[in-house]
Amino acid sequence: MFMKVSATAALVACGLVLAVGAAGADGATDLGQGLTPLGAETAGNADGTIPAWAGGITTPPAGYVQGKDYVDPYAGDAKLFSITKENVASYRDKLAAGQIALIERHGDYRMDVYPSHRSCAFPQSVYDKTKENIGKAKVDDGPHDLVDAVPGGFPFPTPKSGAEVIWNHRTAFEGVARSVAGTTAVVNTDGQFVPLKWDELRLSNYYNPARKSFGELENVQFKYLSSYTAPARVAGEAYLVHETLNGERNAWFYSPGLRRVRRAPTLSYDNPVSGYEGLGAADQLYMYNGRLDRYDWKLVGKKELYIPYNNYEFANSKHSVAELTGPHFPSRDATRYELHRVWVVEAKLKPGIRHIFPRRIFYVDEDSWRVVATDIYDGRDKLWRYQEETTVNAYDVPTCFGFGQALYDFQSDRYILDLVFNDDARPNFHAAANVDDAMFEVGALRKAGTR
Repeated sequence: MFMKVSATAALVACGLVLAVGAAGADGATDLGQGLTPLGAETAGNADGTIPAWAGGITTPPAGYVQGKDYVDPYAGDAKLFSITKENVASYRDKLAAGQIALIERHGDYRMDVYPSHRSCAFPQSVYDKTKENIGKAKVDDGPHDLVDAVPGGFPFPTPKSGAEVIWNHRTAFEGVARSVAGTTAVVNTDGQFVPLKWDELRLSNYYNPARKSFGELENVQFKYLSSYTAPARVAGEAYLVHETLNGERNAWFYSPGLRRVRRAPTLSYDNPVSGYEGLGAADQLYMYNGRLDRYDWKLVGKKELYIPYNNYEFANSKHSVAELTGPHFPSRDATRYELHRVWVVEAKLKPGIRHIFPRRIFYVDEDSWRVVATDIYDGRDKLWRYQEETTVNAYDVPTCFGFGQALYDFQSDRYILDLVFNDDARPNFHAAANVDDAMFEVGALRKAGTR
């Protein structure tokens, strides 16, 4: 079913990859003119199916109450069409390989397409610091670590390499501090699952306004403390991570069975994630996380892609996690797709380096710098896994954030619905006043696991 074809070669041969064009400009003066404040193309596409960026949503719509479900500003949109097995040939040039595989494997899989809205927006301070990063931020040539940047802004609004695009994803703004409690569903082929319940507290060093220079970050991008609360077999497990900007991350693990804290060097790369039944590797979490050093990163260009976007319906708590999960994929009725421009980055494993994923194709939304889809290939260069994020503008911040990610494994015909909050409180992006560095010391880890 899956052709052994270089994704890069296929994209170029079919004329799908757009020239970098204005987004590759060198001057900071282009930001806010032909480019948005984050480096996306301000103009829409030629046929109007992608509109011009007009600032995004910067204030909540009428009826929104902080801490409650996000009001859908596009609830009145009519569906334009659905992409199905019967008509997929007409849309292949605007689909990821993983999307095509899902459509071809499952006759009832469909993608409901709605009008595109470039809703993503960020605080003015993020735009200002992003502009300061032009000509300042740098990625080294070896392990592709970030070695300099102006904290508080995306480091590479006019990227020249694939690694720079991925660093924009890694440093995406999600508030200074946030707390979330969510569910992970590792779904069997009959649609059944045992909910993994967890909570997480995160503090961004990179977006802390008190950090004025790269040196003041002390090589820490952010800190997070995460613990499982259910089921019983994993309840009490807790993890503490100090994510670095260069070098290996610092991580610790609390085992409730041993009642002790240990270093966790395996919380990285392709090591399996506890509770994910072998279907998720550590660096698949949040679409991609961790160091870039095992891959060579090629910036292929840009293309138009149908991606989950403005998924306020999917994120609404009226849909339980159980209602969202089907035997082979999440609910089609609750998932909205729109046409957007994405950066295409190919990651190929460096010679002599080990990772279970030799090649990955990342699709990165131009307006948010979030990885929104990923094709993952095995050692035979056959499509093995596919990831997709459902994006929402959390306009009370504002920031664009993933309210659910699907990780498909085509070899086992199973998937994980991860990072969903429908059965829990809404994510809190306003926790900065109540969060400080002392909460992320190693001594706090045991307390998190035993509370």
